[in-house]
Amino acid sequence: MSTAYHMERALGQTLAVDAFVYTKKKVCIIYNMSLAEFFQVSQYDKKIRLGCNSDGGYVIAELDGGYDGYISAGVSNEESFTRDFLKKYTDIKKENAHAFDGTIHDYPWSYTSDITFYMKNIGENENNSMTDLAFLIEKYDRLFLKMDIEGGEYPWISTLDETKLKKFKQIVIEFHGVTNNGWGASLGSKRACLELLQKTHYIVHAHGNNHGPVSGNIPDVIELTYVVKDYFLEGPPKNTSPLPTPGLDFPNHCGLPDIPLVGYPFVQ
Repeated sequence: MSTAYHMERALGQTLAVDAFVYTKKKVCIIYNMSLAEFFQVSQYDKKIRLGCNSDGGYVIAELDGGYDGYISAGVSNEESFTRDFLKKYTDIKKENAHAFDGTIHDYPWSYTSDITFYMKNIGENENNSMTDLAFLIEKYDRLFLKMDIEGGEYPWISTLDETKLKKFKQIVIEFHGVTNNGWGASLGSKRACLELLQKTHYIVHAHGNNHGPVSGNIPDVIELTYVVKDYFLEGPPKNTSPLPTPGLDFPNHCGLPDIPLVGYPFVQ
């Protein structure tokens, strides 16, 4: 066959691939637009940072009334947030402070000794190596939860209902792979988790983890601070302040710039 035929065929294949890639990107953008409603940030001005000024520190809302229990879900070797939290909220003692991580052999006690450690991962079942936290959710009514469990957040949240979620007065959580099917969960299941949380809590702060990419204005890995809706007499206004917040937010990866969260849904 002629050289012209081969050139035409090759061009057609290239255009077909480009069209597929474009279509895939378009679907991703459309999905992220529909996902964005679950990342709307509410205005709340009384916020502080606890923990180190890099990966491991989080921004929380200062709320009246305190907490009756604390959970650190996902420990590894960094617990500066827990250390600072327990120094600030002195009503929380070892008997009502709980840490979970089945990937380490012992807790990094240099941060604090005022906590009970369980060598278990958080998940959808209760057994020798995993817990669904039901025994603590039943016990407490004003829990603070700090969670970074590398995708395990999705199967755990899927075990909850609105009544159980309302037991968590405040949550700081790192969601993984929110723009794709990675981290062991489908996009549909991730959306369902975010939708459930939106029914019971307001997001009062958001920060993108710059270890991951950004897709359609949504960081693939994102840290969110939730406050239970029952805390507010009326719904707070939408956030109008630029994110990240100077003096509160710091890059997770110190060698890379922070991710600007501009426009909807983070700033309105």
